[in-house]
Amino acid sequence: MYRDCILWADNKSMDDAEMAEMEALEAMAALLQASAYSGNADNIREILERGTVGPDAADSELTTPLMLASLAGHIECVKILVEFGAYINSKRSSGSCALFLAAQTGHLEIVKFLSEVGALIDSQCRTGATALFIASQNGYLEIVKYLSSKGSSCRLGLRDKTTPIFVAAQNGHDAIIRHLACCGADVNARRQDGSSPLWMACQMGHFSAVQALLDLGADVDSQRLIDGVTPIFKAASKGFKHIVDLLLKKKPDLGVQQSGYSPLHTAAYFGHFGIVQALLESGANPNLLDKDGLTAAQLSARRGFDSISRLLAIRQGPAY
Repeated sequence: MYRDCILWADNKSMDDAEMAEMEALEAMAALLQASAYSGNADNIREILERGTVGPDAADSELTTPLMLASLAGHIECVKILVEFGAYINSKRSSGSCALFLAAQTGHLEIVKFLSEVGALIDSQCRTGATALFIASQNGYLEIVKYLSSKGSSCRLGLRDKTTPIFVAAQNGHDAIIRHLACCGADVNARRQDGSSPLWMACQMGHFSAVQALLDLGADVDSQRLIDGVTPIFKAASKGFKHIVDLLLKKKPDLGVQQSGYSPLHTAAYFGHFGIVQALLESGANPNLLDKDGLTAAQLSARRGFDSISRLLAIRQGPAY
């Protein structure tokens, strides 16, 4: 059923003519939606000029033609729908609006137009995401710049406190990270689980994002709440040596963490020889014991990484 169509409470009471009329209206609404998504501006204008269905004919998810045209990037269709009175700030059942959908798919021209004709710049989905948030997540720098120039908040994010700068870090968008920081974003703003943008960039292996965050003063020792794991621990466990090397320049804590292991332990456990070397050269203590009373050398030996266990045994000296 389409929201803008004429609906009857009791279909059984309809006569054949009424039923045919309702079906025709629903078909017209469906055609309007299809035309908006495919970019058929002539169809849209013709349908709306008939006046049988309105520009906001929505489907069961409350998706309007304006949303579909915005999502698909059809600026002419968007303008026609607005001309015929489409409600710019209408929301789907998920809470997303036309501006959000245009930002999600990178359509800067539509984002600008909708903003100019009254779109709410910081309209939030049910999750808390805004157009700026989704553009930051998907790497659309020019949209991020435009929305922030219009006053969009770089601090509004998801219900779990995930911010635009966090998702930019998660997806490796270093230029967006730098721009958001210039707009007042907190580079150390933590998600509900305690993970920071730097922690997430290390988890995902995004070197340029890590570099940007460190340049902006990110806390190199920020810990995830559930286990106390730090960025260098995560990078060491994943085998991202180029990121480990970058973090080591900031002199992070190389001791045993809340998890019961040190960065050296996790590098040894996963067999990352180059990272073990780099950690040792930066002062990591090979004699540290993990929560089970084992050294990194013993861990690597148990895992069959003989070259690492030999290197660590040499660094431990006679005590081993």
